[in-house]
Amino acid sequence: MTFRDFLAELQTLKIEELRAQSEEYFEAVISRTHLDPLHKILTAYFGPPLKPEGQSPSGEANQRAKPHGGIRKDQTMYFRQDGDHAECALLWPWGNGICITVKIIQSQSSVPAGG
Repeated sequence: MTFRDFLAELQTLKIEELRAQSEEYFEAVISRTHLDPLHKILTAYFGPPLKPEGQSPSGEANQRAKPHGGIRKDQTMYFRQDGDHAECALLWPWGNGICITVKIIQSQSSVPAGG
């Protein structure tokens, strides 16, 4: 599945608010009720999360998330290296417990594949 195909599949979910969309960046707000279908799509593309919700971030998760606003214990991060591109998904739950901001980012990697 290409990154573009992946973004198209994400948009099959019910989106409460579309904030940004380009070839390399997607940001939307979804309801927590759509979290399970979202996790299925993300896991199919990325594999298991690098930083699951409820766990403290590892050094790698902190390093990978830093350019995108960081990662906290209550947030989730998926990550994969695809050649010279780094791709990540960040799920940031709102304080109201109802909504989640989803950020999908593809960027040129400054870290060699495998390292």
